Amino acid sequence: MRHLLDTDLDLVVKAGFIYLPLLFDPAIEKEIHTPRETDVLIEVNGRLFVKALSLQSLVENYEKIDTDSYEQLRSACLRRYCHALRLNGISISERLRTILLHVMPHFIRRHKSFERKRLREEETLDLIGERITVPARYYEDTMKFLDTDSLRGALHNLEEQRATIDPLRDGLIPARKLRGWFLQALELKIVENEKGILRQALQEREQFSKAQRKYLAILLYIAEKGSLAIDGFGFSRMGMTDEYVIYRHTGEYALKDYYGRMYLFPDCRVAVSTIVPLKPVVVDTYKHPFLEGHDAGQPICLRGFNPPKVFTAANVINALQEGINALLYGYSSRRRNGYHSLDRITRLARTVDVDDDILPDHEDYPVISSRHLRIIDFDDYRVANDHPKIASGQAEITNNYTP
Repeated sequence: MRHLLDTDLDLVVKAGFIYLPLLFDPAIEKEIHTPRETDVLIEVNGRLFVKALSLQSLVENYEKIDTDSYEQLRSACLRRYCHALRLNGISISERLRTILLHVMPHFIRRHKSFERKRLREEETLDLIGERITVPARYYEDTMKFLDTDSLRGALHNLEEQRATIDPLRDGLIPARKLRGWFLQALELKIVENEKGILRQALQEREQFSKAQRKYLAILLYIAEKGSLAIDGFGFSRMGMTDEYVIYRHTGEYALKDYYGRMYLFPDCRVAVSTIVPLKPVVVDTYKHPFLEGHDAGQPICLRGFNPPKVFTAANVINALQEGINALLYGYSSRRRNGYHSLDRITRLARTVDVDDDILPDHEDYPVISSRHLRIIDFDDYRVANDHPKIASGQAEITNNYTP
């Protein structure tokens, strides 16, 4: 796009869209003489132009379309206002605080007792502080984090800017003139974005103005590191985004088959990401009757569960618990439900060929195409019924019940 706007071409603007000159070849010439939508191809001064891009969409998404060019423009814009508006500090986002202070307390306890007492925010941070070592520099950073004077000054300077831009008129326009308008529009967008960043940072830091420095240091450290794991619960940031994968370990557990034989399942991590819908998956390579294959990142078969479409602490907790409960308690040795059975007699009553009519619904089996069915066996998980881990209770038989 940048190269196009640097040319000597004539373009057309109409109803907020850019129209490009139409280049002729025999196929295009034939298509021109067939009925067409009037707004896709227009004629101006005897020349044909074809509809290409929305100006608003181009301005809004240019950061993703040409990241390098956008960053160069942004840096130049900020130098013009004599302030590096992008905060070099760490952001303790609302999403991260939700995970730490509202999801984590559901899965961990401060004391190993039978009482399931929900930790308060300060107790959660105290527990984290006991389990991790926070480098000294993060305690020093708390003072910088709480100093909001420079942020207020920067926001004031930006709000003093009263720049506006006139809308483009419909009609023929040289590409270089359109380039000038486009750069102005991008600059206005950059300034508005930076105002939002500053306002959010001020609000965020004012929330911590009364927090104890040790708690703030812990949050700053975790925010920069992007991950934490305590007592079988953990999370990790997805790249440079504000999205996270939140997981809980199942621990070892045992399932029995139709004949009462035992299968010792290894520990695995059940996870949901903060990107909705919140659907439970297994993080690592794993096999289970409720997993279709043996790959990492598989969704867990959950009948009757509708993955939440809103990120909240309650929804994350519920989704994680549903996934864990399915693996530990969902398999019925009598019904052999799921994609696979523990014993070798695998019922395929619900298996259909892709060209067959779908069979009537049945509560025990998901529909699987026979062309894609992957048989999984669990012989390597078989153990003696008096295996030490089972006998000692270290690995609980989680489907040891009669439906």
